[in-house]
Amino acid sequence: MMHRGLRSGVVMMVLGLLLTWAVAGSTVAASLASSAQPGPDPSAPAATSGGPTAPIQHPNIVFILTDDLDQNLGGLDARYLPRIKALLTDQGTTFANHFVSLSLCCPSRSTTLRGQYAHNTQIFTNDASTHGGFETFHANGEENSTIATWLQAAGYRTVLMGKYLNGYPDGVAHTYIPPGWSEWYSPAAGDPYGEYNYTLNENGHLVPYDSVYMVDVLSSKAQGFIQRASRNHTPFFMYVAPYAPHQPATPAGRYMNDFQNVPLPQPPSFNEANVSDKPAWMSQRPLLGRTQIDDLTRLYRNRLRSMEAVEDLVQTVINTLRATGELDHTYIFFASDNGFHLGEHRLPAGKNTVYEEDLKVPLIVRGPGVAARRTIQAFTANVDYAPTFAALAGVQPPAFVDGRSLVPLLLDQSPPDWRAGLLLEHAAPVTAPVATTGETGMDSALLEPPDPMDLSIQAANGKFDIPPYVGVRTADLAFAQYETGDRELYCLGSDPYELSNVAATPANAALVSALATWSRDLAQCAGATCRTLEAQLPAHLPACHP
Repeated sequence: MMHRGLRSGVVMMVLGLLLTWAVAGSTVAASLASSAQPGPDPSAPAATSGGPTAPIQHPNIVFILTDDLDQNLGGLDARYLPRIKALLTDQGTTFANHFVSLSLCCPSRSTTLRGQYAHNTQIFTNDASTHGGFETFHANGEENSTIATWLQAAGYRTVLMGKYLNGYPDGVAHTYIPPGWSEWYSPAAGDPYGEYNYTLNENGHLVPYDSVYMVDVLSSKAQGFIQRASRNHTPFFMYVAPYAPHQPATPAGRYMNDFQNVPLPQPPSFNEANVSDKPAWMSQRPLLGRTQIDDLTRLYRNRLRSMEAVEDLVQTVINTLRATGELDHTYIFFASDNGFHLGEHRLPAGKNTVYEEDLKVPLIVRGPGVAARRTIQAFTANVDYAPTFAALAGVQPPAFVDGRSLVPLLLDQSPPDWRAGLLLEHAAPVTAPVATTGETGMDSALLEPPDPMDLSIQAANGKFDIPPYVGVRTADLAFAQYETGDRELYCLGSDPYELSNVAATPANAALVSALATWSRDLAQCAGATCRTLEAQLPAHLPACHP
C-alpha cells in the first residue's frame, strides 16, 4: 500500500515546484511529454522515473462521468445549474473544444477505460448482438489493461460507482468484478436508467434498491469511499458514473417541480428548414410537429431536473474531500460520455450523429496547479482521459494508447505538436431494438433504452441504421464520408450550426479529397501514429468555401 505521509506542506506553490524539478535535472515539460509516450510493455505500465507529472505526487483523482450530457444545449447553463459553475467552473479550467470521436455510450466508455479509438477497441455499438457492448469488451480481454489496472498496480485504491459498460453483466455472473477495481458498485439487475428498482453488485454482493434514488446512493457511496481511503492515507481513483441525464431522465422527487416554464433551446439548426443537402438517411426527414416539440420540451426539463441530483453528488464529493483534508490533494474531472441533440436538423432526441451537439461534450477540471476560471481552446477528446490519469499518477501508459495527456494543458504549458484534427467514426447499427439475453438471463432494463431518434429511424427503415462513416473535425471545419458515398462538409467559421453542407461545391473538391484521405488514415491509426497523424493538417490544405 502506498502512503503519502503527512498532509501539511505537501501542496506547494506551482512556481516553487517548477524550480525544484529544474534543480533535479529534469524539466516539467520533459517529464510531462515522456509520460504521454508509449511504454515498453504494451500491457503493464510502469511508474515514471523522470520526475513528477503534476504539482504533487500521487494525487487523488475523481472522475465524474455523466450520461448523454451535451455541451451546447444548456446542460451546464449557470442559470439552471449554478452549483456546477460555483463548484467546478469557477474553481477550475474548462475545455471549450472537448469531443468524443463516436457519440454512443459503450464505445465512448470503452475509449475512456483504455485511451483508444473505437477502431482499436473494436467496440462500435452498445450490445453483443452487433459485436459491441460489455460482452465483447470482456471477451476480447480488454479489461485486463485499463486505467483501473494501471493505477491499482501503482498503489492506488480504485473504485467504480454506477454505469460501467452497456450490457454489463451479460455473459458473466451478476457478482462479476472486472480486473483493477478495489471496490465496485455497479447495477447488475433492475432498471438503473429509471433511477429506481435496481440491484447493485456491491463488491460481489447483490443489494436491491427499490425506492432509493440512484444518484443519491452513488453520493453516499462516494462519501464513504473517500472517508475510508483518507483514513488509510491511500491515494485513490474514484470513477463515479451516474445515469443522469440519460432518458427517461427521471428526476429526484425533491426536484420534480423545478423548471416548469423553462423553454426548449431552439438554435438556428432546430427543426432545420431545409435538409435536402444532408445525407440520404436524413434528407427526407419531415419537420418536427407540435407533439414532437412538446415531447422534446418535457424531456429537456427532466434532463435539467435530473442534473440537480448530480449537482448534489458533486457538492457531497467536494464537501467530503474538504472535511477529510483531501481536497487540495485531489483532481476532479467532470465530463460526459457523449452529447445529445434535441430537435436539431429535424432529429428527435438522440445521439450518434456527426453533428456538433452529439460530439461536443463538457470537460471541467479543478485541482492542484489548475487555474480557476480559465478556458482552454485546444482540441481534446475522451481518448485523452486514460493517459491523463496515468500521467497524474506518475504511470507510463501502454504503447497501445492512442490519446495524449492533458496535464501540460492543465499546467498552462504549450505542448508541441498538439492535435490539429480529431477523428470521427461510426459503425452501424447503433442500438439493438430489443434486449439480448445472455447466459445470465439478463434483465432487459439494464440495456440502454433506444432514443426517440433510434425508434424514428427504425420506423422509417425497418432497422436501426445510420450508415457507417469516418470523418475529421478541425478548428474551422467538420467533415464526414459515409459508406454510402454521401459526404458532409461544414465551414464552421461561417456556419457554426452546420446548416449548409458544401461537400458538393466544386470549389471544395480538393479540400474534400484531402479530408477524405486524412480521415481514412486516421481511421487506421494506432498508438503513436494517431498522435502523429492528428498533429499536422494535410499539406497545402485548401480553405473551406461556404
